[in-house]
Amino acid sequence: MALMLDDDYPEILASVANAAYAWMTEHLKLDHQPAAEAAFAIAEAVRTEVGGAYEYIPKGQTWVLSRRDREIYAKFRGDNYRQLARDFHLSEMRVRQIVDRCRAADIKSRQTGLF
Repeated sequence: MALMLDDDYPEILASVANAAYAWMTEHLKLDHQPAAEAAFAIAEAVRTEVGGAYEYIPKGQTWVLSRRDREIYAKFRGDNYRQLARDFHLSEMRVRQIVDRCRAADIKSRQTGLF
């Protein structure tokens, strides 16, 4: 079953509602009616909170890459650069750069300054 919205409902809000509906029915296994009601409520919340404003919706590439980099660092064991490169479809050099940057950030976050 699909989410049914009026033809004149704004396209971007319909996309939000359809994405929410699909996620709730697939991952939460909600029945059609509660998923449809929740999806429409989410789209309406977006409309009332953001509606009328020109808002750019980012793809979130930086967030995705940052999340990927943290995952790489979490899986790093000291000798598995090549395996991580294969798993994440990156060069071994890029994995080394990511690990080095994440390690430096990790150390910095745990150390306090002298002054």
